[in-house]
Amino acid sequence: MTKHLLSLLIITFIFFGVRGQDFPAYLKENAVKIDNSDSLNKQVYDVLSGYRLIMIGEMHGTNEPVKFATNLAELFASKGDSVQFGFEIPSDQMKTFLILQTDSSVFRSEFFVNPSFDGKASVAWAKAIILLSKNPRIKVFFYDLNKDETSDNEKRDSLMYGKIRSKIKEHLSWKTITIGGNVHNMLLPYKGKNKIAYYLCKDTTLNIASKLCTLNHYYQCGTMLNNRGNGLELQQVQTNSSLFSGVVGIDNYLLLFPNSMRNEYTGIFFTRTVTAAEMVKKK
Repeated sequence: MTKHLLSLLIITFIFFGVRGQDFPAYLKENAVKIDNSDSLNKQVYDVLSGYRLIMIGEMHGTNEPVKFATNLAELFASKGDSVQFGFEIPSDQMKTFLILQTDSSVFRSEFFVNPSFDGKASVAWAKAIILLSKNPRIKVFFYDLNKDETSDNEKRDSLMYGKIRSKIKEHLSWKTITIGGNVHNMLLPYKGKNKIAYYLCKDTTLNIASKLCTLNHYYQCGTMLNNRGNGLELQQVQTNSSLFSGVVGIDNYLLLFPNSMRNEYTGIFFTRTVTAAEMVKKK
């Protein structure tokens, strides 16, 4: 069990225990089943359509979160919404794509030609960029820091927040969806440091707190391609037995927590299995 999951469960039990409510019953009643991640259902739309900004968190080097986020953008677009989709990628590393806007130019952009060792430069992310850029109702943008912006990692989240904020202000009536590391979309400070979602939630000019949804990916077992100090390595995920995997007898679902519950995230995207993402190979 991850530290985030453990802390989430502790907070959850406190919340429901104080009010005499039954969390397993709440989970069963409010989990939104995802039958087919390639074609999200109307119930998913109904649950999330009221939000202006939806931030999807992931463990890099996995397939499921970016697939969910991509299909969510496609779902909104199919309902007539205009959508902008942000990737945690520096824009200066996607210049080739930004100029040419072709499928091959995604793979020929620096981000995928000379990938970092954090697992983001995956085939799943590349294909998501290609798919989304073909939809006339969806606009792709990149919000990670460029090389010339700062070398101070302490400022990274505040600067990425500024980039997402600017995009939201450009298109106030659009839906905005982001995909990035799960720490960045935390509503509460992490190790004493404020993260992107925290800044956005507290932004009184945007006034988006009630329209901001942050989702983190939880899973029971599987694989992922992570860097834990020795470069990218295939990691086996030990079985995480928890309420999220045991109470609801379905493999994939969306769950939003009660509005009165103060937590790191607005809710979770759960998949029974997580799968390692294939990295784009150099040619």
